[in-house]
Amino acid sequence: MPNFNIIQKQNAWFDHFGATDDHHRDVKKNKTKKCTRQHVLISTILAVIVVIVLLTRIPLLQWNSTGITIIGTTGLSGNTTSQLFLPWGLAFDWSNALYITDQKNNRVQKFLTNMSTGSTVSGYGNGTGSSNLNGLIGPLGIIVDENSNIYVSDNGNYRVMYWPNSALSPSLFAGNVILNSEIVVYFLSGSFFFLLYNSNSNNRVCEIGTAGSSMNQLNDAFGLAHDASSSAIYVADSVNNRIMRFFPSNSSGTLVAGGNGNGINNTQLSTPQAVYFDSLSNSLLIANTGAHNIVRWVLGASNWTLVAGSIDGSNGTSSTRLYSASDVTLDPMGNIYIVDRRNHRIQFFPVGESNGTTIAGRTGISGNNSTLLNFPTSLALDNQLNLYVVDRSNHRIQKYLRY
Repeated sequence: MPNFNIIQKQNAWFDHFGATDDHHRDVKKNKTKKCTRQHVLISTILAVIVVIVLLTRIPLLQWNSTGITIIGTTGLSGNTTSQLFLPWGLAFDWSNALYITDQKNNRVQKFLTNMSTGSTVSGYGNGTGSSNLNGLIGPLGIIVDENSNIYVSDNGNYRVMYWPNSALSPSLFAGNVILNSEIVVYFLSGSFFFLLYNSNSNNRVCEIGTAGSSMNQLNDAFGLAHDASSSAIYVADSVNNRIMRFFPSNSSGTLVAGGNGNGINNTQLSTPQAVYFDSLSNSLLIANTGAHNIVRWVLGASNWTLVAGSIDGSNGTSSTRLYSASDVTLDPMGNIYIVDRRNHRIQFFPVGESNGTTIAGRTGISGNNSTLLNFPTSLALDNQLNLYVVDRSNHRIQKYLRY
C-alpha cells in the first residue's frame, strides 16, 4: 500500500520548486509577467500625470521684446503704398494677409504676407476722404470675416461699411445716412478742408452719415467684433457709451451693453473703443477706455464684471492698472492681451490672473526705437501667436516674435 504522506510531501516539494513544469522556463516566464505588470502600472501612472499636467498647465508664452517694423517708416507719415499716416486698427484674413485702417489717409490698406507695400481695398489711395459710397473719413475699427468680407467703422461718416469679397463697391451696413452733395475732405497740415460739390452739376450723390443715439445711428464708431455663427456685428459706439449689435439687411441695431450714460458703475460704459466677442462664454470683452479697464458683459445681462484694470475708473502704471486701454483680444487658451495706450505698452494677462505682464513697449515711456511704442492703438495675433501692434504715432506696424 502506497505511503500517501510521502507522495504528498514529494509533490509539495516538486511544486515548491516548480518541478511539475519546465522549471527554467517557468521562472523566466514568471519574472517576465511580474516585470510587465510593473511597467504597465508605472506607464499608466505616468500617462495620467502627463494628461493632468497638460490639462491644467498654462503654456509658457514669451515674446521677443524687440519689435520688427514690417509696415511703414518709423516716424515718417505718408500716403504711398509703403507708408501709413496715424493708423488705428488691423485684422488678418484666412491667408494671413494684414488689413490696416490708415486713419489720416482715409483708406484701408491690404498687405500680403511678408510684403511691405500694400494695396488700397477701401477708400481712396491718395489720402482723400469722402462721404460717397466708395470713400471713407478717418476709418478706425476693422474686421475681416471667415469669407474675407470686410467691415470698416467709417468714423468720420458715423457709419459702418461692408465690402463683400471681390466686390467693386461697398454697401452701408450700419448707421443712418442722408443723400446730399458730395463732400470731399482733405487732411492738410493738421487741418481738415472741405470741398463741396453740387450734386446737380456734378451728378454725384453721397451718403452723409448723421450722428445720433437712436437705434439706427452711431456717434464715433470705433472697434468692431464679429459673431460668425449669427453674422452679427458688434460696434463700440463710443460717444453714446454703448455697444450696438447689427445684423445684415437690418438698418436698426440692438443695444447689448451700456447705454446708461457715461459712468463707472457696472451698468455703464465710458467711451468704449474696442469690443471682442467671446463665443465660448457668449459674452463681450470691452475696452472701457474712459474708465481705464476691461470688462466682460454677458449677452443678455444688465451689467458687467471687471476683467482687468481698476473698478473705480482710476488709471495707473502698475501691473494691475491701465491707462486708456484701446483694444483687447483673446488667444485660443483664453489669455487676454490689452493695448494699454497711454502707458505705451501691451499687457498680457494669463487666464484668471489680475496682474499683467508687459510683453511689448515700456511702461510710461514713448519712443521710436525697436523696444518702444508711441501711443499704440490695436493688436492682433497670427496663428503662431506672434504679436502685431499698431504703433500709431510712429506710423508703423510692429511684429513681436513668439519664442
